[in-house]
Amino acid sequence: MVSRRYISLSKFLTLVLRHKPDILQLRMTPDGFVSVNELVKKIRKRPKFNWVTVNDILYVVKHDEKGRFEIKEKDGKLYIRARYGHSAELPIEVEYEKVSADDVDYLYHGTRADVLPWILREGLKPMRRKYVHLTKNPQTALIMAKRHKGKPVILKIDAKKFIQDGGEIFKASDEIYLTKYIPPKYIKIYKYGE
Repeated sequence: MVSRRYISLSKFLTLVLRHKPDILQLRMTPDGFVSVNELVKKIRKRPKFNWVTVNDILYVVKHDEKGRFEIKEKDGKLYIRARYGHSAELPIEVEYEKVSADDVDYLYHGTRADVLPWILREGLKPMRRKYVHLTKNPQTALIMAKRHKGKPVILKIDAKKFIQDGGEIFKASDEIYLTKYIPPKYIKIYKYGE
């Protein structure tokens, strides 16, 4: 996704499919899919996106490195949804593949230094989202942390131990993992190079 147009389209799709389908009055299925044709028709009414075609949507999905979006075909029609990152109040449920303790060792979470004391005391909670987002790559966690104002901090999660103790982690994409809650005892501050 080299061009600014596609970056802008990707951000708008993220907003609409994760948080605010009402912006375009989209009809969303219980598992979060919307018709690609309906999406294109409605998105083209916005002057900034009057150039968008089905192929542009497919291009964004194909070139998104974090696997934010998913396309499926049903009865000859294309549908799209955000794979993860949905607002807690959005009335949808997405099923994810459950991860076993053999699949992971450590996962990482990016946050801000000012909320660190609270996290180390209370654990990681999804806040305004349906899930806590984790990644297998500390660099990706750093990028996520830098989206927030304040000093970025990377947390290292002992995912293997958490799962062995009965916790649940789900795989949303090759890069992103999800959970409802991580207790403090599985969390430590990541030090680069460890």
